Amino acid sequence: MDGKLGHAMNDRPPPASPTTPGDPYCGNCGYSLNGLEDSARCPECGKPIVQVLMRPNFSGGPGKRYRSEATLLGLPVVDVALGPFGQERRGRARGIIAIGDSAFGWVAVGGLARGIVAIGGIAIGVFPLGGVAVGLVTALGGLAVSLGMANGGLSVGAASFGGLAVGFVAQGGLAAGIFARGGLAFGRSFPASFNHLRWLVGDFPPSALDALRPIFLTVGPALVGGALTSVLAICQIARRRDKDETAAT
Repeated sequence: MDGKLGHAMNDRPPPASPTTPGDPYCGNCGYSLNGLEDSARCPECGKPIVQVLMRPNFSGGPGKRYRSEATLLGLPVVDVALGPFGQERRGRARGIIAIGDSAFGWVAVGGLARGIVAIGGIAIGVFPLGGVAVGLVTALGGLAVSLGMANGGLSVGAASFGGLAVGFVAQGGLAAGIFARGGLAFGRSFPASFNHLRWLVGDFPPSALDALRPIFLTVGPALVGGALTSVLAICQIARRRDKDETAAT
């Protein structure tokens, strides 16, 4: 046993010299990978090269990757891909719950997020929330565009609320639409029509509750959708864990 251990230790390559600018290195342990051609793993820590290969011009250091073994409809229940990792400059997550630089899923969170519920710098989905939000039913963001309700600094939608609001029903500092109401409004403004839509637009000038009403109606579906998806994901992971434990016994 001692002989085998000694043989293994003698076969281990000596520590690499410090990396020079431009040299590849292991993102896990910092070992220089310069000149490494006949190994698929880092000689120092044993991690696969494809996962840990880094170069000095990669900003932010190694990223994070996680993918649950539990799946639903062919997608991992949870997929996380943040930052550079191996040969990837940015993370691309795809799952029921996806979190990444670019994320696609039922609930997607990322710089670019696409999903039923999408939250990100640029969010595209059914119920998106983001700096730029493009939605099918609702949208909330600095720039919000939706076929249904849009709420933002600049909003365009069937029902539109914001600093600049454009839509069939529009209310804001500057509002343009078939039915428009605001500080400066372009369109028809029939009190009777807005009274019928009071549940949606509230009074004008709006009270604190009336000002928050469109936000609640915009964010509410996204919160409900995200909560239901999270519960579904937890149940799926628990089911997979129970199945694995049963198989182990």
